[in-house]
Amino acid sequence: MTAVKLLVCVLSVVPAWSLLGVLQHINRHFIRAYDYRVLNTAITDTGAWAFIFLFITLACTPLQRLTGLRFPGELRRTFGLFAFFYSFLHFVVYMLIGQKLNWAYAWADALGQKSRIPGWLSLVLLVPLVLTSTDGMIRRLGGKRWKNLHRLLYLSIAFAIAHVAWTEVDRQTNFQLTKRLAVMFAILMALRLVPRRKAPPKADASVSAR
Repeated sequence: MTAVKLLVCVLSVVPAWSLLGVLQHINRHFIRAYDYRVLNTAITDTGAWAFIFLFITLACTPLQRLTGLRFPGELRRTFGLFAFFYSFLHFVVYMLIGQKLNWAYAWADALGQKSRIPGWLSLVLLVPLVLTSTDGMIRRLGGKRWKNLHRLLYLSIAFAIAHVAWTEVDRQTNFQLTKRLAVMFAILMALRLVPRRKAPPKADASVSAR
């Protein structure tokens, strides 16, 4: 499983690395110079990958319940960490490429654009999940309290969808993206209600020997 996790980590970093190459191709000086094409590409890409990893993380438990396999649960924390990574990268893109680290303007922008606050709340709610993602923190908190804390993921995704919805309001679109995200979220939440599939019984050693 260690090798599988390492492979997942390597593959999960590829989109961010590829995005960097694309941004440099558009404008080599994109960090210093404001370029809307760079900002739009980076915001769209990091936001999309943040949702992909959020939904993959949410899908691990239903997949484990439906199949009885262990590996989705063992990869859940890894996917969750990359959900935070791309969510944080999304915020960094906004602050560094979009606002050039001008916090005063970013705050004024948040007050003017209703989509900003839900996005920030979604990111903030992921922070305690990252900080408690180690085996040591699970033992310290206890399994039940740890699971209750990590249900903040549901609220984080809800805020992220609200962030997209308000973004579509600002752009006066028909909410197609919001609808697709909401439907996916609803399906994954409904699948969590599926009874856990019991693992097949182990064959008796004497029977196996025969």
